[in-house]
Amino acid sequence: MVIKQSVPDDWGILLSAFAASYGIGLVTLLGLPYLVGSTIDGLGLSESQAGLAGTVEFLSVLISSLVIAPFVNRVNRRTVAFIGVLLAILGNLLCAIQDGPIAYNTLLFFRAIAGLGCGLALAVGNATLSNALDPEKMAAHMSVLFVTLMAVTMPLFAWSTDTLGYKGMYGILAVCMLSVSPLLIMLPQSASENATSDANQHGHANLFSAAAFFMLAAMFCFSLRDMSGWAFVERIGLDVGYSGSEISFLLSAQGIIGISGPIVASIIGSRFGIKIPLSIGIITSGLVYFFMLLFPTSTVVFTVSALAIGTTYFLTLTYMLALAAELDAKGRIVAASGGFLSAGAAFGPLTGGYLVEQFGYSNTSWFILGMAALTLIFALSSLQSLHRSRS
Repeated sequence: MVIKQSVPDDWGILLSAFAASYGIGLVTLLGLPYLVGSTIDGLGLSESQAGLAGTVEFLSVLISSLVIAPFVNRVNRRTVAFIGVLLAILGNLLCAIQDGPIAYNTLLFFRAIAGLGCGLALAVGNATLSNALDPEKMAAHMSVLFVTLMAVTMPLFAWSTDTLGYKGMYGILAVCMLSVSPLLIMLPQSASENATSDANQHGHANLFSAAAFFMLAAMFCFSLRDMSGWAFVERIGLDVGYSGSEISFLLSAQGIIGISGPIVASIIGSRFGIKIPLSIGIITSGLVYFFMLLFPTSTVVFTVSALAIGTTYFLTLTYMLALAAELDAKGRIVAASGGFLSAGAAFGPLTGGYLVEQFGYSNTSWFILGMAALTLIFALSSLQSLHRSRS
């Protein structure tokens, strides 16, 4: 029974949705630390200037996701995904040829182009979740592939920045997107092409409903909380006494361990409902960063927390995307969810940096806990709306 539960219902739809959502839409998120550092060194930028480039890109993801979301059930999804990947690759290649201090404004413009393309691919990829027979299981399988992508790309990102700096980083992003783009051929053009879809098992909330508001707010708070802590993992690791290479090894290990989160989710599926595993995921993923920041000089706390980041994050993301998919059979809410996830990623480092600078690590930990509580409240409110619509 367990083995059957963990096998994908449709490999073509799974791989194509993964390619659009993660292989194109969110792959830049994995390389963000390398992008910031290499851009600072290569173009002589300040930390805030380099951070702004990431903010511009992820806000562009949000904008394009929101623009396409209301029409995601009517557009030709495969066509939109290919347009998105072309824009994303073009934006990255144009960034790779920028040089000198005067290139900064041009770089921001090209990051916006790349973000628009990523947002289009992310929206149609996530919308495919709403057409799955079991959104929890498909979301879990997509998360497993996302962790695998992280394990493959992290060494490539490190090598490219060491060899060619920011030019290599933007170039390798374009190569990664190009390598997964053939999978988009299997993406359904519309919801009706997916024979496994069962809209009767889904809600029919729209983007202006209370359920959608709570879900998108939960996505934003979840990502804002995560990136506010993630931005300082390396700094805290150095403070507790680890070397740079030891931190890199630890983070690589947490990525490998992190695959256990979506695997557990794929096995459990929806047999216990969404409420319990979603709540556990939100609480534990918040506590990981809470304790790390609350005890910023403890080697034991840092090590345990760092190793748990991937597992708790991907378990939570799996069920949040599954809930967004079940809210609307047309895929509009889950399409917009990716944009709000990116918006949280855009403001997370800026928010966390300001709080740490003003109040220190220990006091910032309470902000992390508060955002986790808000995420839980919003997510459960959205789930309650789904139950009411089904009743």
